[in-house]
Amino acid sequence: MAGLTLGTAMAANYPEPFVSGSTANAAIVYGTGSGVSDLDLVAANAIQGDLGADLPATGSTSFVGGDVYNLNEAKDSDHFNYGEALSGVYTSLDKEEMETFLADGTYDSGDIDEDYEQSITLGTTTLDYFDDSEYNDGTPTLGFHFQNDATVFSYEIEFDNELVMADMAETDMPLMGRTYYVLEAATETITLLDTAVKNTLVYGESVTINGMVVEIAFIDTDGVVFTVDGEDTEELATNEYEELDDGSYLVLTANRYDAKESGISKAVFSLGAGKIDLVTATEAELNDDDIDGLDVTITENGAAGFLDSITLTWTAEDDLFLTESSALSLPVFETIKLAFGGLVFPESEEITVGDGSDVLNIDMGNYELELLYYDSDLTATRLGGQNNNLTLVTAANTTEFEGNTSALDMGIQVVEDDRFLVTNIDADLGSTDTAYYEVENIDFTSISEFEVELGDVTNNADNLVFDSLDEEKDVGDVTIQLLGVNGTAAYFNFTASDTVSYDTAISEDGLLITLPTTVIITNNDQSYVISFTEMDTDKDVGEGTMFLATVKLTTDNNLHVASDNVTQQRQGESDEYIGYVSSDLATMTTIDKSNTEYEYTIDYWGEEVDGDVFVASADAEIVSEGVASVMVVKDTEVSSVATKNLIVVGGSCINSAAAALVGGAYCGPAWTTATGIGSGQFLIKSYTSGIADNDFALLVAGYAKEDTTNAATFLRTKVNLDTSATYKGTSATSATLVVE
Repeated sequence: MAGLTLGTAMAANYPEPFVSGSTANAAIVYGTGSGVSDLDLVAANAIQGDLGADLPATGSTSFVGGDVYNLNEAKDSDHFNYGEALSGVYTSLDKEEMETFLADGTYDSGDIDEDYEQSITLGTTTLDYFDDSEYNDGTPTLGFHFQNDATVFSYEIEFDNELVMADMAETDMPLMGRTYYVLEAATETITLLDTAVKNTLVYGESVTINGMVVEIAFIDTDGVVFTVDGEDTEELATNEYEELDDGSYLVLTANRYDAKESGISKAVFSLGAGKIDLVTATEAELNDDDIDGLDVTITENGAAGFLDSITLTWTAEDDLFLTESSALSLPVFETIKLAFGGLVFPESEEITVGDGSDVLNIDMGNYELELLYYDSDLTATRLGGQNNNLTLVTAANTTEFEGNTSALDMGIQVVEDDRFLVTNIDADLGSTDTAYYEVENIDFTSISEFEVELGDVTNNADNLVFDSLDEEKDVGDVTIQLLGVNGTAAYFNFTASDTVSYDTAISEDGLLITLPTTVIITNNDQSYVISFTEMDTDKDVGEGTMFLATVKLTTDNNLHVASDNVTQQRQGESDEYIGYVSSDLATMTTIDKSNTEYEYTIDYWGEEVDGDVFVASADAEIVSEGVASVMVVKDTEVSSVATKNLIVVGGSCINSAAAALVGGAYCGPAWTTATGIGSGQFLIKSYTSGIADNDFALLVAGYAKEDTTNAATFLRTKVNLDTSATYKGTSATSATLVVE
């Protein structure tokens, strides 16, 4: 196959023509030949992730045509959230969800006439924020990471009554929205040809299918002889077939011979990608080669040879990735695909913990809380700031004192510069109030002549002044009552309309923060745990998911959040780590470790965060932002991406798609002779593709597996790389433009 010569008008810089603006039309093809390296798949996934990175991170995803089901919008009361399993909203789908693709039907062909039902059962892999070296160079990504052997989904067709398998031969069997010609069927075994697309050919005319020119060489009542690219087939009777040189199969499905001179003879035929063998408890086969990860279960009811159902279970071979920039399609059959439209995050409320000093602050936007400080005189951590103490009120804090009677009363003792934090917690955020005050002044002359002044630390209200015993002040639904004054100390009682809490703070959008009241000793190292509790999806305060942050001292005796219990991923080569709480609200936490004292930030959305996950039939075309149909396929599956621009990864020795480009399955010295690429070198070259019906293909291949890795890296990192040109390189950063 000759190299493509493009004029200036057609020249394009990578990532075009694979990605243009917000639209992708690309597939990456890796080899499966003998001796192929896993590095080729890693390189293919890296290119896939790179192309997806040039597309919008989030957006509205829509489809044209086909049968599409959004797992998120299906149930008003149950949306698809972060940390949820693919099967979390719907374990399985049937005609109720996909009324066309999974519709009930009738297998009516030959001696078979039986009704059937169809279903798809989804796997349990969760929506995660993963970091894997095999996807986009390990860049943390939101999506589904199906690890090796994880189930993606299974498809089942079940018949109302068992079928006699011997009667299935030479019939058209429905399966996953298509029709397959049954070559033969016997106990635990069914052999199929894809006949979903039938072609009617008139004698004396020709038709081009998958790049092959087909004509009728001879036709009469007994059979038809076809000519395919100049080569004649055997004479075929109706429902007979012949394997062609490229491994595809031609099946005569109807002979419409007309003996009249004025009549027009026609033949109806199918040109399938190959022969598909379904044998129970094994992997499906295409042209006698295993379809990796596609397991077959043929269930027979009663006696052997009586078919009850067929199940195809797709499990990940190596790793698979379903992200905003990569959809997944069922191998070989390509009849079902999954797409992820991303999570939609509302505007966040930012909460920070720590400012890199010996005082640990919590800044919640609505007010700032000086929580802890290190007292060097006591070599201990204390509540509050250096110039004040935060009194966390508990039953143990109550102190006996002589109040306004001769009897001893119980109250909370505070002195000047002390602070107290009292919260009324109601499920309704609007009825939740916090009284956060500092004792600014205690002016005591006698039990009948005094003044106690409290300053509002939140800066949301005026100071409170008490000058008589039993005086009460209301702060929302919190009541502060002065019980007594004794010299430099004052004694208070607190009540509230709902639940009174003395160790919690609540952000403006409802994140409940529970403060540490005790010290945890671990290996002689002091640590303090702060808990954060989200609202639930009904916006009830304190009823959502809890996550924890651990505060420790640095070597300089400064306080910072050293870790939390949220799984975080490092952001490239930076010292920033980001994670999401596995919950309906998907709160994001960030630890910046660039300095000795870490900075801890919480992005709290305050409402449910949901995402779109689609199950679609193959004829549903993704047309809008949010999901890029950038697929990674094997060379044996290249016909399934016939409408896409291709990036072919790996040499012709192990990649049959590359062999089609360079003209043969060349290995070693033969590869060098064909391409001019020797040991330690790679080639990036554009072709007019003869693979399936593709318009454009870019070969990315090296002499050895390491050279192919360098080629893929050069492709992704070279600025203004001309995808219409040819490059010859020796390293991931060095290549020369070849003028042909």
